Amino acid sequence: MPARNKFRHQQYPTAPSIRPQRHKLRTDDGKGVDFSKLHSKHGIHRVLLVHGTFLGDDPIGVSEILRRVGDSSTLLKKPLYSLAERISAATKKATASLSKDVANYCDAYQTAFQTLVVDDPTIQFMEPSWSSQNHHVARADLAVRLLVQLDKMIVHEDQRVLLWGHSHAGNGFAILTNLLANDRQAVQSFFDAAGDQGPHWQEAKAILANAPSPHPYAGSIDITAFGTPVRYGWDTTGYSKLIHVLHDLEPDPNRPNRTQPLFPPHSLSEMVSAKHGDWVQAFGIAGTDVPTGVSLMAHKRLAKVLTAGLDEPNHGPDTRFIVPATVRNACAWWKTGTRCHADGLNLLVEYNPCGRKTAMGQPIEQSVFGHGVATTVEWLSSHLTLVLNSLDANQE
Repeated sequence: MPARNKFRHQQYPTAPSIRPQRHKLRTDDGKGVDFSKLHSKHGIHRVLLVHGTFLGDDPIGVSEILRRVGDSSTLLKKPLYSLAERISAATKKATASLSKDVANYCDAYQTAFQTLVVDDPTIQFMEPSWSSQNHHVARADLAVRLLVQLDKMIVHEDQRVLLWGHSHAGNGFAILTNLLANDRQAVQSFFDAAGDQGPHWQEAKAILANAPSPHPYAGSIDITAFGTPVRYGWDTTGYSKLIHVLHDLEPDPNRPNRTQPLFPPHSLSEMVSAKHGDWVQAFGIAGTDVPTGVSLMAHKRLAKVLTAGLDEPNHGPDTRFIVPATVRNACAWWKTGTRCHADGLNLLVEYNPCGRKTAMGQPIEQSVFGHGVATTVEWLSSHLTLVLNSLDANQE
């Protein structure tokens, strides 16, 4: 997507602006690597770990509903808010206990990351986190929360932040780049569409209103996104460096930058074994949102902003009669097999199995349909090596 993207969506398939690279990873790729370069050479002051969809504290909107009901009743507000907080805390704890480091950033991952880079940069989770719900409003809220947190983190211009996110966290990052580009009219349309989503949204408005375009923070932000579905467009003036790490196997030589199409559907065994790589990343494109009743109207309004520029797909006899239209269009887009993002460096990765298996006896490289490997501790040093090498090449 171009500078001054104004929240426009990516197309299916994309036309990557930088030639994608293919890599075969082993877990010993990070052996002997000087990870202190992340700070000493690239100036990273903090690394912010951001989980993906369904791994937050309110993945299906229970706490959100309680708070909205509380807002309508003075007598019930305090107890309902208190209950919402307890449910959110319990949900996040249960999710972390169940998933551990498969498709989720856990405490052990943060500790291992901090050990690799020693004392600098600081490795931290995004706090407060985001709901992790699967719709436009949730990902827009993630972007707004990130902006507010960055305002507290970046005290000096030379303090760089690396956003390190999994799955739809990357789409929150994409929205953030459009906010940091700070086109006045586009940003106003974004906030108008979202409506009143809480005090942190007002804070974000003030941060952008009092800043030039693009916002100075944009030059201090590097982004690494793992397994992010191709959705919202990236504004190239809203970040410094952008790297996508994508699990991809068995490329078609006639279209090496795309994955096996998801429509018509594949066999369950191919999906479970991640035969072609990360199925979740290929699946979670436009048309797969599941808004809650509370967020539905704002979701529809934001869709007009965040999907602007996305062309209607061409339908053949295999998709023309599918209903409803959202599913019909999603099926047509799945047929494109879109893997790579339009902007940033796409790193297409094949993993040499490390031998670790999940509780179900499945290799972690195949876990969660190929989506879970990105956050596992075993692959952290190899991922960080890959990112460092890409940053080094970008500097040369």
